[in-house]
Amino acid sequence: MSPILQVSDLSKSFGGLKVTKGVNLTVNTGERHLLIGPNGAGKTTVFNLITGVYQPTSGAVIFNGKPLAGLRVNEIVELGIARTFQN
Repeated sequence: MSPILQVSDLSKSFGGLKVTKGVNLTVNTGERHLLIGPNGAGKTTVFNLITGVYQPTSGAVIFNGKPLAGLRVNEIVELGIARTFQN
């Protein structure tokens, strides 16, 4: 199995508040994963980092072998990864 998504040491701070710190995740082709935790745990922030809504303070997101750092949301969508919103 080859990794389709790799998240390495992903962190995000808003001012002095560290929302996520050192998130690591590998998703191989054909696998499914879930992210669970209480309100305020940073789940939505992780998805926003992976999909380019937020830029990470540190760390990397690689999708299909391509680093996503610096790409706009629409460019990430064109690569095949996107998010939806709860309404």
